[in-house]
Amino acid sequence: MGAEKVMTRDAASAGDSEAPASTKGYSRLFSPYRTIGIVAQGPFHLLPNQNSSNAVLCAAIGDRFHMLQCDRLHPVLVSHAVPPPASGSTTTQNIEHIISDNSLSITVAAHGPKGNPRQVTMFQRTRPVATLTDIVPSKEWNIVDLLHLGTIKITIASGEKKGMKENASLCGVVISKGRPLPNDGVPVVGNDGNDSSDSSDESDDSSDSGSDDDEKTDSSTSRGQVVLCVASRTSLILHRRIDLSMFPTFCPRVAIHPPTYVNKIVIGGSCSKTGKDAMILVNVRTGKLIHKFQCLDAVNSKSKKDKTEITCLEASPVLDTVAVGNSKGMVHLVNTRMDVLLFSLRHTSKNGRPSQITSMSFRTDGAAAHYGIAPLAVGRSDGTISVWDLTPPEAEEDDDESPPPERNLLCEMEGVHYPGEVHKLQYLPQEPLLLSTGTHSNSVIMHIFDNPDHSGRILKERKGHTSPPNCIRYLHPGGGAGGGVLVNAADGTDAAACTILSGGSKDRTLRVFSTARSVLDKEFSQGRGLVKRAKELGMESKADLLLPPITALASSEARSRDWGDLVTIHKDHAFAYVWSSRRGAQSGPVLRQDEWNVSAMKAAPPVAVHATSVTISMCGNFALVGTKGGTVYKYNIQSGNTRGSYPPDSNKKPGRGRGEAGDIRRTFKALEKKMKVSNRASNLDKAEADQVTKAEMERRREAKLSSACHSGAAVTGLAVDGVNKTLISVGLDAKLILWNFKTHAPHKKCPIMLPAPATKMNHIRESDLAAIALADFTVLMFDCSNLSIVRRFGAGGNQTRHSGPISDLGFSPDGRTMYSSSLDGTIRVWDVPTNSCVDWLGFKSPPTSLTVSPTGEFLATTHADRLGLSLWSDRSFYQTIHVDGSGGLNVPASMDEPAPIAEVDGDDEDSDNAMKRILAPVVIEAESQEDDERANMDTPVNAKEEGLITMSGLPPAHWKNLFNLELVKQRNKPKEPPKKPPSAPFFLQWRTGESIGGEPVVNPELAKKDDQKDEEGWDAVWSDDDAEMQEAEVPGNPPPLLNESKRSRETGGEIDTTRTKKPKVTHYRSHLAALLQQCDAAGAGHGDQFSAVTEHVGSLGPSAIDVSFSTLCNGMHDLREGLPLLILACRWLSEACRSRERFEAVNAYLHRFLHLHSSVLAGIKDRHERRREDAETEQTPQEIEEKFQEQEQRELLLNHVEDLRSSQTSSADTLQEKMQNTLCLLKHFSRMI
Repeated sequence: MGAEKVMTRDAASAGDSEAPASTKGYSRLFSPYRTIGIVAQGPFHLLPNQNSSNAVLCAAIGDRFHMLQCDRLHPVLVSHAVPPPASGSTTTQNIEHIISDNSLSITVAAHGPKGNPRQVTMFQRTRPVATLTDIVPSKEWNIVDLLHLGTIKITIASGEKKGMKENASLCGVVISKGRPLPNDGVPVVGNDGNDSSDSSDESDDSSDSGSDDDEKTDSSTSRGQVVLCVASRTSLILHRRIDLSMFPTFCPRVAIHPPTYVNKIVIGGSCSKTGKDAMILVNVRTGKLIHKFQCLDAVNSKSKKDKTEITCLEASPVLDTVAVGNSKGMVHLVNTRMDVLLFSLRHTSKNGRPSQITSMSFRTDGAAAHYGIAPLAVGRSDGTISVWDLTPPEAEEDDDESPPPERNLLCEMEGVHYPGEVHKLQYLPQEPLLLSTGTHSNSVIMHIFDNPDHSGRILKERKGHTSPPNCIRYLHPGGGAGGGVLVNAADGTDAAACTILSGGSKDRTLRVFSTARSVLDKEFSQGRGLVKRAKELGMESKADLLLPPITALASSEARSRDWGDLVTIHKDHAFAYVWSSRRGAQSGPVLRQDEWNVSAMKAAPPVAVHATSVTISMCGNFALVGTKGGTVYKYNIQSGNTRGSYPPDSNKKPGRGRGEAGDIRRTFKALEKKMKVSNRASNLDKAEADQVTKAEMERRREAKLSSACHSGAAVTGLAVDGVNKTLISVGLDAKLILWNFKTHAPHKKCPIMLPAPATKMNHIRESDLAAIALADFTVLMFDCSNLSIVRRFGAGGNQTRHSGPISDLGFSPDGRTMYSSSLDGTIRVWDVPTNSCVDWLGFKSPPTSLTVSPTGEFLATTHADRLGLSLWSDRSFYQTIHVDGSGGLNVPASMDEPAPIAEVDGDDEDSDNAMKRILAPVVIEAESQEDDERANMDTPVNAKEEGLITMSGLPPAHWKNLFNLELVKQRNKPKEPPKKPPSAPFFLQWRTGESIGGEPVVNPELAKKDDQKDEEGWDAVWSDDDAEMQEAEVPGNPPPLLNESKRSRETGGEIDTTRTKKPKVTHYRSHLAALLQQCDAAGAGHGDQFSAVTEHVGSLGPSAIDVSFSTLCNGMHDLREGLPLLILACRWLSEACRSRERFEAVNAYLHRFLHLHSSVLAGIKDRHERRREDAETEQTPQEIEEKFQEQEQRELLLNHVEDLRSSQTSSADTLQEKMQNTLCLLKHFSRMI
């Protein structure tokens, strides 16, 4: 109940398997949780603050963006996905350009199919608010750049603030007709026409003819437009279009808004007629072409054959100076005011070809000015970052006609974002820190320039895989996955152990990802100085020196403190490598046979010994590696020495013929030899007989080994049992063999033939069961203890089996649930005891690997075309899930791709909404049957038959603490009362008189009295004893009545006792008292009159229940009002006991009720004793009437208490009888076993 995992198989829940369930975005058991391992997949926008630690990086990650705090480069905000295209296309959307305004908390992104953005969406924090789908005139047009032009004032059109002004951002969207070709100019689209705008004087005012907001200009004569959009907190409006028809052959590629250039932007691109660089200056307010720059024509004329285009523009800290980068690796510094080319910088790759310029940034910190340098960082298409010093060297004064002196190259960081190109660079303002991202590197790197030679080094970085991984495992998994530390945030264990090992990617790396904090992600080191060595060997990056991609890995926590705890095998590689998760590096020997060559200059090991599977023994001392030839090699992890093979090598007989020191068998053999009778003939006959026997045994042994081995077939799965006695191996020869771990001999009943070749195996050490994936797309469950097949999953037909090769297997920690992923794009969840498929997950991309968390709460998967790792949460851990084990599922549930989540703590509204969106299933219109099930989950369990006893399902602390409240109060009682404040609080205005000298005048006697009164009042407030707060009564002098005047007390006047006495104290009553009275007055149906009271008490805590019960009657002095409430409470408890619902909670309420009011119940005297007391005292008629009514109420209370006793005894006896009967049956059945 409650938070426990509840899985009920009910035939009524068969509706989950219907076809409409496939469109939910989540399945029966699993819902999207988060994606890890994705850092940056495109552009970013820097939001600088006071320093680098407060700066925020807004980076695109596919169809979303996230905000990274620069102090640790961790995500603090993640957006929703961009809206799909209006046409309903299922093409994946990618954010290609992005800008952000932190003053308005808005972000504007241009998105569309990869490389073809055609829509613009505005986000308010994380939620998309508005989308412009008519930015481009047709499909031939694409958005090439996005600019933030500043903040303007607009009038609010509607709402409470209609007519008022608000801030808004003015954004410029540059669109182009025809897609630029990288490094090869711009393709010609349509007819070029004549280039009739060679100077700024020929600018036509027709471009400012007043295009409307929603009207598209005729773009047939131009190849570029500038669209102005106004983005407020609630809307995104298309303001106007500026058609670049005054330069019809100009294809824009990039644009900037230089400082101090009001309403003006510089647009760079190429001329489709000449295929050369072109740059213009446009006034976005008037829509006029102000100037076409001519300074680049001289450079373009030198290379008439090569086509070039401007790919990057960056404004320098110096006014009127712009850096221009093109597709041929040239960077030109241009004075935009004078239209003069200052100097140029050339960049080439290692092969001598020009490298395209992708991004540039100027450094503006004071340290650079102090050293007299002006650094410019240039990002290139080969992933290299070059840093130039733009300070001109000293030139000769006599030679005035000499060319501009060349600038110095400060440093060159090669292959920083390999593979792919540098997407964007940006220096942090006033700091020597450079941020960079790549197009395919999936990384964000922060460089710092603090070396004496002004070279840079990596200060911080966040990286992920550059290609999809296909092998993941939780580090040191628990339970059914092999034993380890059980990690769960609920019990306070360390969440740092929630790490996933990831490999198999083409980037040849082994990475560890934390499911708790992304700052714990790291890459395992494969050696020191790889970057330097790669440079010396002339390689593009260190990736060429890394190990081949990982195909399988195994880990063990048993000896992780002593030596390596992780062993990996690699693609087309014979060696196995040992890693240490504590050091995060390759640590330990290389596991290989002695005759295998390590040097690449010698002959490599044969293909038959290439590793195909790996496992680690339970003790953590041995690693076992299966090969393509069918042999299994055994290694010592600490030393790397070989410890034999399976089957044993006949040429190598370790230990044969060598006696051990101290072995008594050696002494027996020596004595036998001395005592033999010298009979040469008999000895020869015996020797011959021994040789024949030995040869026969060897022949049998060879025959057994020849059949019980994977000869010529790859070993696809290995496992060791929990006591290191048996090694299990399966192969492509459809054999399952059990080996003696110590003697390396096969089991006498082996080999066991499987129905089809085995491709994967996963073993559970606790139950000694092995799941084996076969080539016919089915899964076997093999009992290694009884040597029998106990389950076969997916053998019922095409509807229940996978339709593609099985890529991976996994088990839940308790071993009752098995997961199988297949290249058919699905994952099936199997219930092992019932041999049924309880869930069927469908994905857009085929899953290549899976792993289950140590607690079973999460399922991690990798997919064929995704860089990140997808995490899916098991909904049965936080809500009741009904699964149908009898019938099969018709269609797989189409799973939504999980999104990254922000890693911040606080009360931020977006963070709360994000967590609710992630933990709960996707909010959609569910079926009416599911709505009823969810409604029933919040109500108590109803008895299936009349007379059965049900529990409340409330937390145990709700009713258990009612028995020990006094102990809890005593333990929580403070050791000393709070002290009086030394002075009055600041909000109490109090003023004293002042003397002539300015000192306050205070009467000592009055001050002493005031202090005494304050202390008494303070102690009275603190005291728990009610007697201390009441005035002591003196015998013979009763306390004055409340309605007695002061004069009557002084004169001794008599009081009219015929008046109705008013209560001396008004007692507090809880809501329970009012609810009891309401239910009594309502008079509901039989058996459920006080059901509302039971619901109310069930919602209270132990302390609140105690207060509610105690205020029903405050003692013998409160019988006038308390007796009716006690009677109602007894009626409520009697009804609850008779209903036999919420048995444990109702009995706890009854115990607390009797404990609190035991003195009142015991103080009720019987009828004869009260009559005797009434006869001895003289009473007025009114007092006699009141006594009579009180007497009737007391008798009624006693009757209800007696009824309550019988009701509770009846239900308790029934429960005791049922439990006794059950215990007897269990005892009887246990004797039959």
